[in-house]
Amino acid sequence: MKRLLVLAILITVVAAGPTFALAQSAGVVVKQKSEAAYREYIKGGNFLAGEGRYKEAADSYRQALSLKPDSAEGYSLLGSALAEAGNYQEAEEALKKAVTLKPDYAEGYYHLGNFLKSIGKQSEAEAAFRKAKQCRR
Repeated sequence: MKRLLVLAILITVVAAGPTFALAQSAGVVVKQKSEAAYREYIKGGNFLAGEGRYKEAADSYRQALSLKPDSAEGYSLLGSALAEAGNYQEAEEALKKAVTLKPDYAEGYYHLGNFLKSIGKQSEAEAAFRKAKQCRR
């Protein structure tokens, strides 16, 4: 009886092997497709922002972030588009989230500094610019 149970377990494990490998490769494909879709939303947002269509660009960046919610780049671009669209509170939140997600993100601090300067928060802007310089070293 014990041998029969061991044999049944062994057969189950061997039979599941290809299924497990298939599931792993499917996971890799899904991750690659998700990354490609993320990049397409970023490119689309950049195109829309380049045409001055900032609300639509922000929507595209939000779609990108729905696929990759830990993207500092995505939040930085979203914040910049929101600032251009006049949504200053949400822009500030997005720009700050970008540098929170990636504390060594010099470009993110630079964009945050420019935004803060544009809304009259001079001392905060200077701190962001200093941080950008530190990150580039």
